Amino acid sequence: MKAFIIGLLKNLAHPGTIIGLVVSIAIPFLIYLGPNIGHKDTIKNLDLYLPLPLFIIQLIAAVVIFALLHKDFHEWIKGILPEKKISILMLAFTAAITIFAGTQIEARHRVQSDESVFMSVAQNMYYNQESGTCNQGYFDNGKLNCVGKSNSFKTKGLAFLYLLGMPLLGNNLHWIFHMELLMLPLAVLLMFLAIVAWTRMPLLAFFAALLTALQPTVLFQFRAMSVEPLYILLSALSLLIFKWAFDRNTVKHWALLALSLAFFAQTRQETVFCLFAFILFALPKLLDSKSAKAPTFFVTLSLFSVPALLTISYFQGFGFQGGEFEAHGHFLEDLSRNWTEMTKPLTKNGELENPFLTYFNYLFVIGAIYLVVRAIWGAKKKEYFYLEILAFLLLYHIQTYVILENVSGDFSIQINQRYSLVMLPSMAFVGALPVTHLVKLLIDSMSGKDAKQNAMTAALITLVAGLIFTGWTFHYKEDFNKNIMYNRNHLTIEEYEILSWLKEQPKKERMFIYGRPWHFIGYGISSIHYDRARQMSSLDLKKLIDKYQGEVYYIRGLDCWDSQTYHKKAVEHRIATTCDVFERDMDLEGVKNILITNNYWVQIAKFNGRKEFNPQKIIAVSDLELKSASGDSLAEQSLFYRFSLNETAAIANQWDYTILFDGDTIAHNTYSNGSFSGSIAKDKLKSGYNQMEFVVQNRENGKLMADIQKFYFNNAEGAMQLTELPYVSHKQAWGKLHKNTSLEGNTFKVGGKLYNDGFGTHASSETVFNIEGKYKTFKMGYGLDEESLCSDGVQLQIIADGNVIHDSGRFALGNLKVAEVSVENVKTLIIKTNSYEDMDCDHVDIINPALIP
Repeated sequence: MKAFIIGLLKNLAHPGTIIGLVVSIAIPFLIYLGPNIGHKDTIKNLDLYLPLPLFIIQLIAAVVIFALLHKDFHEWIKGILPEKKISILMLAFTAAITIFAGTQIEARHRVQSDESVFMSVAQNMYYNQESGTCNQGYFDNGKLNCVGKSNSFKTKGLAFLYLLGMPLLGNNLHWIFHMELLMLPLAVLLMFLAIVAWTRMPLLAFFAALLTALQPTVLFQFRAMSVEPLYILLSALSLLIFKWAFDRNTVKHWALLALSLAFFAQTRQETVFCLFAFILFALPKLLDSKSAKAPTFFVTLSLFSVPALLTISYFQGFGFQGGEFEAHGHFLEDLSRNWTEMTKPLTKNGELENPFLTYFNYLFVIGAIYLVVRAIWGAKKKEYFYLEILAFLLLYHIQTYVILENVSGDFSIQINQRYSLVMLPSMAFVGALPVTHLVKLLIDSMSGKDAKQNAMTAALITLVAGLIFTGWTFHYKEDFNKNIMYNRNHLTIEEYEILSWLKEQPKKERMFIYGRPWHFIGYGISSIHYDRARQMSSLDLKKLIDKYQGEVYYIRGLDCWDSQTYHKKAVEHRIATTCDVFERDMDLEGVKNILITNNYWVQIAKFNGRKEFNPQKIIAVSDLELKSASGDSLAEQSLFYRFSLNETAAIANQWDYTILFDGDTIAHNTYSNGSFSGSIAKDKLKSGYNQMEFVVQNRENGKLMADIQKFYFNNAEGAMQLTELPYVSHKQAWGKLHKNTSLEGNTFKVGGKLYNDGFGTHASSETVFNIEGKYKTFKMGYGLDEESLCSDGVQLQIIADGNVIHDSGRFALGNLKVAEVSVENVKTLIIKTNSYEDMDCDHVDIINPALIP
């Protein structure tokens, strides 16, 4: 051993090797140092403009070297291929799993904004030869004009692959879903070959590759636009090339491995830490002579890892996630929580709650114990095969520590569950060790003297074991159909619904105004942010609308509703105020409302440019007031109303205003500036609630400009607001009864209109009042409040002395419904609401309830 180490050091002392080593270390050192010595802009520009030419050179070099070595590869691969039976089994199971994924798992995003970044970077690479994210831009005459761009904190390898396909397949990147699925069989077969090459244990390779492919989270990611499938593919490819280089041990082979590893480093920032395992285990071969192998390998690897190194350097110290816990210092906490998430029991309905199989995790633990025992036992006998495997895996998974530590890799955040793909192939390999051992024991116990029969027995046992594992995954078919992975990721659902709507529209050039415009840029659709549209002049907005022939749309999505993301570890903040101001200032025509969750819609609206008026100045209405004209309290009183019309824009000349009292028009005139008032004689008021409505409308196109309603309760003849009568009893399914506010304490909002009087409850509920036979009529409005949107419908009943006198049937979100019933001689009045299949979001408003004598 001493002589071996001295020999390595002597070969390391070769001038060429020393120079190569210094250069290969200097490159990452200087790149990382740059921002810390005042050259952050230099790193920024290099990060934008250097990756693409390096990728092209890297691709050409890899193709040329492989072309030179292809005969050697053909000869080498034939030497490692296992017997046909196990190879055919591997091919058959791979095909079955790929077909299952392609038919049972919907192709769609899992991590919306992250995956859209890769797409947007690809568009920017293709059109502008820049490696940053095109955040906002216009597609025009075969060009992409990025009017907002930034450095991408994602590595660029996946975006480069998208770029390679764009000349043939186009810039509408929906074809990427097919590309990701194609990577599944390639990754599985490469993993199988790599393990066979290193271990000469086909059975182990079969079970390791099979267990990897059968994990739900793996299958889901290969149906998305994620970078993690590329990670699995390139890790397997690199391991295979590593063995080829290790066996052939020439400069060309090591150069090809360096190119492969350098591109592998472009999958995730943390992947560069995997390289230490390859480097350490390659050293004995690289330094077995004084040659160009070591300097070529190190310099090539360092040079072509530059794109990932630039990204790491530019974003060093950036808080990718944080919130309450921040990103750092929670490795053990995340490890513990992730184990809990990966071993969660099935739901009450027998469904997978998370895309992990519990048995797999326990199998990994058993395998890890088995591996450690075999490593120690072998070392004692000076057999280091299992010890070398253990050492390689530990070095390889420094990256796992970095992921869990650096990006708050907590799997209770659903979008973080994709990080498991970094670990799952290794877990599958370790878990396959005891499985392989047991299967071999079973095969040996059933073997006889007939070699042919023994081979058939081995194949049959392997087939049965493979079918058991595969069947266990496939029997969750319904869970896959229901998209168990990230089904609570609102952004992915939002994009899916927007694109579904878009497919229904005629094919035209369109532009979107959206909170995350790079999502549309990724699909080759022009898009800008709300803020940019607001900053444009009215003339520029008109030119934009004309350019797209009126096909400009505003989208109010998640960013416009929530104050922050749903998980406390997230750092994104919503921009509800920005959207409110935008909607106030812009002329929008509603096109489509799509319910996403219980508290927000995706709303799509045709964008018609900036409003030529101030909506807040159209009309201002004072509260209704009952008083005498002279101010004498004894004089005859009237209901007085006052309003002012304050808009002076030219478009106001097209407007009329109308005043309605209890549905009847009492005034209709052309809109003109000024303050106005009027009155309704007291004897015209009915007992109970009286409504005045103030409407401003554009007479040219019929567009409603303003609609304000005011209510006045007339207690003449003993009329009573039900809210003033104490209830005898009340019960409801969730929360408590609210007086004059909704269930969540907001102003009542039903059918887009606001109300001030009534009760807010949650179905199912029952409220009992003692009205003592004093009243003849009961009037009320009712509806589902828009503070919570996911109700599947509610039934409301009014019950008088045990008899149902009003039954709404099933009603959902929409306009206010009205009930007017006779309660003559009724002593007990009950308002009852009933939920249907699901009680979620059943927020019922009882509006303006009144008892009339």
